[in-house]
Amino acid sequence: MSTVYRPVPTPEKWREIEETLTGYWEKDRWDITDPIFDEFRPERWTLPNKIIDFSRLQPGIKEEVKFFFIHRLREYTLRLQTAVSYGTCFARLADFLKQVYPGIGSFTDFKIEIVMTRWRSYLVEQGVSVNKKGRLSSTQYETLLQQVYQFMLNFYDDREEFEKNVWDVRKIPGAKYTQNESRYLLSFEDIPFPFRPLAKRYLKVRVGIRSYSQCNTDLIALRLFLRFIHEQYPHWQDLKKLSRKDMENYLAWYRSYTEGWQKQHRDCLLSLRGFFDYIQRAGYPEAPEKPHFSLLFKEDFPKRAIRSEEDIKFIPEGVLKQLEENLEQLTPSQYIPIVVLLRATGWRISDILNLRYDNCLDRTAQAGGSAAIFPKLRC
Repeated sequence: MSTVYRPVPTPEKWREIEETLTGYWEKDRWDITDPIFDEFRPERWTLPNKIIDFSRLQPGIKEEVKFFFIHRLREYTLRLQTAVSYGTCFARLADFLKQVYPGIGSFTDFKIEIVMTRWRSYLVEQGVSVNKKGRLSSTQYETLLQQVYQFMLNFYDDREEFEKNVWDVRKIPGAKYTQNESRYLLSFEDIPFPFRPLAKRYLKVRVGIRSYSQCNTDLIALRLFLRFIHEQYPHWQDLKKLSRKDMENYLAWYRSYTEGWQKQHRDCLLSLRGFFDYIQRAGYPEAPEKPHFSLLFKEDFPKRAIRSEEDIKFIPEGVLKQLEENLEQLTPSQYIPIVVLLRATGWRISDILNLRYDNCLDRTAQAGGSAAIFPKLRC
């Protein structure tokens, strides 16, 4: 019987945390007006709070939260404004942990599903409002706990990335992702356990040849489909007996579940068809015995919406003219070269932000000129 792997803090990992929390970062009260935050702080600060106070958090938890903040700030995947906003949750989080988990010293000791349920109940008792859908009106409390938990779990997990249930594509050689975006995780935790190895094997191939965005769509498609099949056939360990009737039942449920998804509705079906096609051609032992074209028909796919000129959003010419005439007044001034490149090239903002000064030009054999190198276009 397989056991669930749970990473734990090791002396080596804890030493890395201690080495990070030196100098200014040793303090339990961070003043974001300090020069150490200059590279993270916007020129115009709109929040009234300028202090992040970790002092009430219990030992172990406090160091992990600080480590999370430092890493995410340095990676530019956490804005300083968001960090300060999270800091306003610390008082309640500290009181909650002291009441419910007084002896806990690491986020890895949590069973996150149980903790989140108790955390929500505690917050409601403390007067945090609930919206009409029964969810907390302020999402930062839940987001903080979930993000720190997941971050520390990944940090302590020394297994090969493909063995984990949550992949960080930044750690996968050859993975294609946009560096200026904060999305880089692929989670298999919601894939039913019997089908998880199948999903991982397939995504291991995809992550090296497709973008993160496409892989995420593939994963959503697999998650929806495999959970549906697992509910219908809890004893199934593979998809060998999958039939057209099963697909008809799935499509009926899927149309209802994805109502309003528009583009994503079609994209997930295309991902599912690609999944069936590949695992059959590759000879996966779990693959359906019936050929993929007898499982999903052409008419199962909604027609692609045709966009009219009215659907395309343009910036009015007058606004663009004002921008060009007052470009030198743009603040911060670091944005000026970006705007110039956007106007001169017509490229997407993600392409511009991925340019690197030392290798942004390359000679092209076709035109004999120069062309920008975009990470997402590399083979």
